[in-house]
Amino acid sequence: MNKKNIIVCICGGIAIYKTCELVRLLKKSNFNVICLMTQEATRLIKPELFSYICENKVYIDIFSANDSYDPNHIKLASWADKIVIAPATAHMVAKLSAGLCDDIVSLTVLSTKAKVLICPAMHENMYKSKIVTENINILKKRGYKFSGPIKGNLLDRKLAMGHMQEINQIFKSLKQL
Repeated sequence: MNKKNIIVCICGGIAIYKTCELVRLLKKSNFNVICLMTQEATRLIKPELFSYICENKVYIDIFSANDSYDPNHIKLASWADKIVIAPATAHMVAKLSAGLCDDIVSLTVLSTKAKVLICPAMHENMYKSKIVTENINILKKRGYKFSGPIKGNLLDRKLAMGHMQEINQIFKSLKQL
């Protein structure tokens, strides 16, 4: 593969620990990687870890830390060849399907012309709800691609649908975008 620019969007789901391995695999495969994190994600893993793995700044805020107006989401949306959201929570899926953008992840995804791969991870009850199913269908009709979820051990230790897709399969899906 040619060296590509990939944005990894990270939402606040328990599957976040698997995203570390995804970023590591992308870097090992010679991708340029930038990570974006929701505020909820930063409560589970510190941004410094992703910064270390991707060897780039991690974006959490909409604006830069300096005093000038600097719309990060526009620069990032233009920079990306591909975007992956892993884990994608029910909240993020709902925001994207409704066109709501109030954080760096949703703003960047809704501003990009790059291909977007969404990797849902949530409890089976949420994943199978009518609302989430409708939101996923809306996004699919709009051209967003999905990888997973799969059946696996969830936070409540039950084997059920909602487990984030395995990293190697997400990587394969990203290459096929």
